[in-house]
Amino acid sequence: MLNKTHFAAIALAAFLWSQTSNASAQQFMARNGEVSFSSSTPVEDIAASSKQMSCILDASTGAFAFQIPIRSFHFEKALMEEHFNENYMESAQFPNGIFKGNFVNWNATNLKDGKPHSLEARGELTIHGVTVQRTITGTITWKDGKWVMQAQFKVPTAAHEIAIPDVVKEKIAKEIQVNVNATLTAK
Repeated sequence: MLNKTHFAAIALAAFLWSQTSNASAQQFMARNGEVSFSSSTPVEDIAASSKQMSCILDASTGAFAFQIPIRSFHFEKALMEEHFNENYMESAQFPNGIFKGNFVNWNATNLKDGKPHSLEARGELTIHGVTVQRTITGTITWKDGKWVMQAQFKVPTAAHEIAIPDVVKEKIAKEIQVNVNATLTAK
């Protein structure tokens, strides 16, 4: 029986397969990528993390996608986690965060020199059921036959229609800092 993580990996693989006509394309995958986010205000700092991000890269085209179950984020305080899932992210209705896109100026051969390279990924980021066109800048390094990816970016809560009640507006930043780390191995 497939669990949600396996289903996510299959869905991402299907997306990338549909993006390329080259049946011999080399695909790289991770099922335990790390995503963390933080909100910092003068009133309160909030942070959460997950190690359940699935991602896939078609090394022949630069097509890239990742998905993370929203309920996989864990907070220091259980009550924060409950409020995050039930009140803000509505995780039962919107269970995943998803990015689908392509790396700009992708050339796998030139990137396989073992050095970190800055790259942009352009595509669609879907959070809370709202899809927004995004350009995300990060680094990618070819190391020991694997792609190591890192990115940091901000997500404005209003852009994804995440309602913050007036009573806690001073405790939650308008832009959430997101950090992504993944090591992708050949599929």
